[in-house]
Amino acid sequence: MEVCMALNPLQQFFSKVGAGDVPGALAVIDDATVFEPQGPESLPIYGRFVGKAGVERLLGTLVEQFETEQFEIRKWAEADDYVFAYGYMQHRVRKTGRTFKSEFAVVARIEGDVIRHYRIFEDTAAAVEAFA
Repeated sequence: MEVCMALNPLQQFFSKVGAGDVPGALAVIDDATVFEPQGPESLPIYGRFVGKAGVERLLGTLVEQFETEQFEIRKWAEADDYVFAYGYMQHRVRKTGRTFKSEFAVVARIEGDVIRHYRIFEDTAAAVEAFA
């Protein structure tokens, strides 16, 4: 007997983004959602992105800047209204041809069936080097 567990909104988001389904990814975002990739705002992949429009802009920037070579979630955890993800990513920066490799951690606050707040922490020094 196969048991299917419902995916939390962060899992849904990553699944849809990985499949190239931006409208599906935005289904777990609303106009009050805040995404804050942590890093120097001199790089276009970091900053504060608000609502569906902001997250869509961030996703567009990621596609524009990177060729994703590897992205995997290695661990998930949930506590109260938070979901945590730990993983590894490897992207080639289109402009420089350099590779950005990093482990990462995501902290997302969930409200109902949407992501309310999202922060990702990664090796920002490696990102700066790959963009240089």
